[in-house]
Amino acid sequence: MKTILRLIVKDYIRFIKDKPAVVLTFLVPMVLIIIFGYIFGGDGGPRGKAQIILVNESNSVVAKFIERQLDSSNALQTVKTYKLENGNKPVKFDEPTAVKWVKEGKISAAVVMPKNFFTDTSSTVNFKFYYDPKNEIESSIIQGNIQQIIMTQSARLMPVLMQRKALKYLGGDSTKQFIRSLGNIGQKYFDVPADSFVNRMTHVDSASLFASSKDTGKTSENNFMSNLISFDKQQVVGEKVTNPGLTRTVGGWAIMFLLFSLTGASTSLFEEKQEGTMKRLLCMPVTRSQILWGKYLYTLSLGVIQLLVLFIFAWMFFSIDIFSNFGNLMVVIIASAAAAVAFGMLITSFAKTLSQASSISTLLILVMSAIGGSWFPTSLLPGWMQTASKVTITYWSVEAFLQVLWRQAPFVILLPNILVLLLMALAVNFYSLIRFRRGQIF
Repeated sequence: MKTILRLIVKDYIRFIKDKPAVVLTFLVPMVLIIIFGYIFGGDGGPRGKAQIILVNESNSVVAKFIERQLDSSNALQTVKTYKLENGNKPVKFDEPTAVKWVKEGKISAAVVMPKNFFTDTSSTVNFKFYYDPKNEIESSIIQGNIQQIIMTQSARLMPVLMQRKALKYLGGDSTKQFIRSLGNIGQKYFDVPADSFVNRMTHVDSASLFASSKDTGKTSENNFMSNLISFDKQQVVGEKVTNPGLTRTVGGWAIMFLLFSLTGASTSLFEEKQEGTMKRLLCMPVTRSQILWGKYLYTLSLGVIQLLVLFIFAWMFFSIDIFSNFGNLMVVIIASAAAAVAFGMLITSFAKTLSQASSISTLLILVMSAIGGSWFPTSLLPGWMQTASKVTITYWSVEAFLQVLWRQAPFVILLPNILVLLLMALAVNFYSLIRFRRGQIF
């Protein structure tokens, strides 16, 4: 038994000394648990807030009440103003500008309460909802929360809306007689003053409207209220996309696997060193820079081919439209591959062994994929994590692929993403080249 215990201790010592194994066993899952915990922790709901534009063109007290409820939502962040390109003074959104922002992908949805939202003679509450379901999870959260707030909070208007509906179809005298009869029945059998009942059926009580109350959220009530609330939903982008689900996600998964494969190709320098290939190359009339450029261009071409094959595969089997905007797709593919290769070169310049490079790259790729939009929308992340996502390759690549495939964006719209990816590639490659020239890995 002592011998077995010694062997166990020996294996633990070897495991502890193997830093890559420790990282993959403990650090990688702990980091992912932290990320998922921030998103789906606590009460089980998402921790981040999805942004929506809110345009309130109505002067009614009901519109102000709904606006306050949307402002205080735990899942939504309302945006009401924007800044012009040549000015610092905030400008209030109007309906055309809100729709334009949704179409251009600057924001996912806009809620508009028009001037006829609720008037003294309205028998319905009128909403307009413009949305871009480029991220299915985010879109479902936005629509679900907006409709829940509207349906539950507008329930207090139900008596007045019912009275106005009746007035429309029954006429003035019959409606008044009907309401008075209901008031008398309530007073006789339920001890509710008839005048109080009639008042609730004919007037909007702004004081009770803004008073706090618990939402019932009953399905029957929501179904009934849907007849009294006009919720005009308009999808402004992606209506003609043949396979919306895969079109949304294919770019995220493609860039994640690209990072894995290109990092592996970049770190193959360690294998060449162990095999003696590097020594033989250095004995030839070949400089270190030429070796690195050869490795870089090979890995870059491999990345472009990999992404192209993946997108063609998606087109062949799932009818993803890649040819309507093929030129811009190729530009994004090249820029993403360049940034991914630079990432692999950076890992290679820092790591001392192949196993160390593999563990570091696995950790960083999984983290970048989780917070950069490859797995789920970045809007589900906490604010500080959304800021951190903008320094990842995955964020800018995923957003660019969405622009190309989902909304057929022109080059000028893609230019910021492409420039960021190319600048990342240039800066990281320059730093890696300095480290290599100082004798790293060679």
